[in-house]
Amino acid sequence: MRLDPFSGPYSRDPAITWRRINATPTSISYDDDLEMWLIAGHDNVHAVLSDTTRFSNAATMLPITALTADAGDILAGLDAPAVAVTADRPHHLRTRAILRALMPTTAVRAEQQWGPLVAARTDELITGMKAGEPTDLMHFAVQLPLMVIHDVLGLPTTAAQQVRAWTGDFADLVWGKPTADAQIAHAYSSVALWRHCADIVASRADSGHNGPGLIGELLRYRNNDDTNLTIAEVAALALNIVGAGWTTTAGALGNALAQALADPSRWALLADDEHYLNLHVEETLRHSPAIDGWLRLTTTDVTLDGVTIPAGSRCLVLIGAANHDPSVYSEPEVFDPRRSRGGQHLAFGAGPHYCIGAALARLELTTALRALARRLPDLGLAAGFRQQFKASAALRQLTSLPVQQHPAVRCPVAHGTSAAPRP
Repeated sequence: MRLDPFSGPYSRDPAITWRRINATPTSISYDDDLEMWLIAGHDNVHAVLSDTTRFSNAATMLPITALTADAGDILAGLDAPAVAVTADRPHHLRTRAILRALMPTTAVRAEQQWGPLVAARTDELITGMKAGEPTDLMHFAVQLPLMVIHDVLGLPTTAAQQVRAWTGDFADLVWGKPTADAQIAHAYSSVALWRHCADIVASRADSGHNGPGLIGELLRYRNNDDTNLTIAEVAALALNIVGAGWTTTAGALGNALAQALADPSRWALLADDEHYLNLHVEETLRHSPAIDGWLRLTTTDVTLDGVTIPAGSRCLVLIGAANHDPSVYSEPEVFDPRRSRGGQHLAFGAGPHYCIGAALARLELTTALRALARRLPDLGLAAGFRQQFKASAALRQLTSLPVQQHPAVRCPVAHGTSAAPRP
């Protein structure tokens, strides 16, 4: 079992690779080129993501491509404490419990707290589109979660585009294959993003005015007591959330839009059928997950599916392949919102590290799809569109999504054998 996540074919259609991986006799194997273990199979991936004792989260943000010494020295300046995404017990349990107390984790609570701001940002972006002109809808898919996560955290939106650039560089440093020169630039960006979060949190704490958003709530929870949370932990939580809170949602929203616009019947249903809208979102998360790989580090020898993985091994957990496991999903390459067991996907992970922002992401996806389908009923994919994703070992985001409001041709998304879409 081999994986070349930076190849042209994988960036065009990862589902072909997932199908090949799922057809191999073993779902666990060592990849000599990546120098890590590959773990596929729905049950295996679910087990690994749920097992925080034998599979550590500490490797999650360690670059998949070996850093040069110069880039490593620069990245050492990113001295954020391990919280949430990068932490193991007991730090993970403590900081996650705090986030759960402050963040809505159900659809109803998310709508109550964040619904108006998500709707306002969505309306603002749609109103800014120019009727009749060609549009790259990935601009919308990126800007909506980027602005929303700033609103949620209480970060100044004046720096939002700079934050976008920094987080893009950080994602490429961790999950991409940057050159030696790019590694240095990306390392500086990663440290700059950390300093941006740390400086804002420290400034608010020093002023005595905690300010708006989740950062303000975390500082109020801290209550000037380091035994509750340290200043550095508050800043690290902000870093985790701003880093993960918009890039993954942007990828998911772009994928959901591409699937919806591939078929006029889907687009029409999104406008008025709430049941279908939710099914469409869940099938997007299964069929085209924004995160299709994740890293873990074994803390002991682990035998999984008859294969022993040595202690201290880096493991790439193949979420995309798991979501296309034919033993769980019939015709997994087909986009079918009305399929059974669709809700068993692993797009948000599993177990103690299940995505804390899942409710917010679903709210953004449903709000955006509904509003766009209602206000732009004639929107369609531009003629000749073929999907292309950014090269990454984990993040699946379209490079562009060209659309037109009066399409002459409806183009099916080129994605495996799913060219015959099902509404």
